[in-house]
Amino acid sequence: MQNSSMTTILKVLSWLLMGVSILLTVLFYTGDMDVISVQPFIVWAYILFALAVVAALVFPLYFFIQNPKKALNTLGGLAVMGVVFLVGYFLADATPIYSPTQNADLSNASVLVLTDTGLIATYIMFGVAMLLLLYTGVRNVIHK
Repeated sequence: MQNSSMTTILKVLSWLLMGVSILLTVLFYTGDMDVISVQPFIVWAYILFALAVVAALVFPLYFFIQNPKKALNTLGGLAVMGVVFLVGYFLADATPIYSPTQNADLSNASVLVLTDTGLIATYIMFGVAMLLLLYTGVRNVIHK
């Protein structure tokens, strides 16, 4: 499929989705649809969600097929991110947290490990981002 035909298909699809959304909104505000009858809105939300999921799965595959070299760079970035989360998982602590409310999640080991993993991975990525900002700033000053 050519790039221009893909653009045309996406444009037509987006206009179609927008038209149905506007039609539902107009029907709601003109009183042709009851406030209590939210069923069409829920069904439309499910349809939009399903389309978003399909798009999120299909377009990366299309991108990988069109640009295999760039796809390897993307996969490399995902692998590095996976290593960061793996390091965060190994550094995570499952020591229960005692609180006056006796929240069950504060003593659940799996919840504590997952939370620590997310926090540690975020700290690592933030630290790397700050170091890269510092590096590019110093490099730009030196090369000018």
